[in-house]
Amino acid sequence: SSSSSSSTILSPITVQAIMEDAEAEQMIKVDGPNLSGPISKSDRVGGYIRASKRYMKVMKVSGQRTIWRVIVPTVTTGVITMLVCPWFFRFARWAAMQGVPLTAAFDSFVGNFLTIFGLLFSILGGSSYASLYGQNEAIYYAVYAEVSEAKALVEQVAMVCQGRPINDKVLAYIEMYVRDDLQRLTTPPSVMLATRPSDDPLESILYLTSVGVPSVIYETVRSLRQLRGQRLGAIQRKLPPIQLFLLWVLGTSLLMASPLLVVGMDGAGSSPLIRLLFGCLCGSIVMTMRIIHELWNPTGGVYNVDGVLRVAVSGLQEEIRQRRQGVTFSTTDMPSAPPKWRPDP
Repeated sequence: SSSSSSSTILSPITVQAIMEDAEAEQMIKVDGPNLSGPISKSDRVGGYIRASKRYMKVMKVSGQRTIWRVIVPTVTTGVITMLVCPWFFRFARWAAMQGVPLTAAFDSFVGNFLTIFGLLFSILGGSSYASLYGQNEAIYYAVYAEVSEAKALVEQVAMVCQGRPINDKVLAYIEMYVRDDLQRLTTPPSVMLATRPSDDPLESILYLTSVGVPSVIYETVRSLRQLRGQRLGAIQRKLPPIQLFLLWVLGTSLLMASPLLVVGMDGAGSSPLIRLLFGCLCGSIVMTMRIIHELWNPTGGVYNVDGVLRVAVSGLQEEIRQRRQGVTFSTTDMPSAPPKWRPDP
């Protein structure tokens, strides 16, 4: 019954997230500016407004997913442990009294056990969080640099290939690279480096724009490949799953052994204060582990880069689409002639 109720609760959020994702992606395909000339100031303002709305929608969906992945398990764990606290404390008292008298030596042993396990949990948890946070920061820098270099490549292609029959095909290859490579965050980077596509878009761009010798955009393509390698290296998971498992073992051990500190108190499990503190302790451990797991997972929440990448890439995709339709993003008009010089009378 619990599984059916959870699926009933999660389904509206999932449907809403899918609808808002689709709406955000659909905003990319809105009618562009006037195709008869350079893009106007009003069109630029409209693009900024669309990008801002798209960003807010993506952040809203990511926030909802993070709430259901972090906040809901935390609150649920705290409430459940508060409810089962009396039975759990009675079981801990019964297990502790099996052949071992509750003396000061027992309390000292339990205290040392909790201190050592708490220290190990702090060391592993803190190092894991710092490592994953630094990795996410490196991913942001790599993604922004690659998107900026891809924009520079689009501008160079528009300058070199404008008016030539290959213009649309070269822009289509850039669009393929953005769609099939830049936005692939779930595929392991080592697999992407090991497997070469049958039709490499960057290599195809060089073949189309080069005659005998590499074209002028060779340096941009080379720089884009280097930034691609930096992005793949930043996305590659450095924290093994076994460390997350060990953190769960340490956290569970802390929760299981903490009631032994007050096992000698009569009615400790029925005390509202002790039940509240024990529920907060369990919820805090779960919240810490869920946040670390969110940082470890490359997609889906506000801690991840996929939402920001989708917004940044959508602007690049919209620019490519408009350039394929003939839109120019800079004026090509010649400056007016200087005034005729007239000597003083």
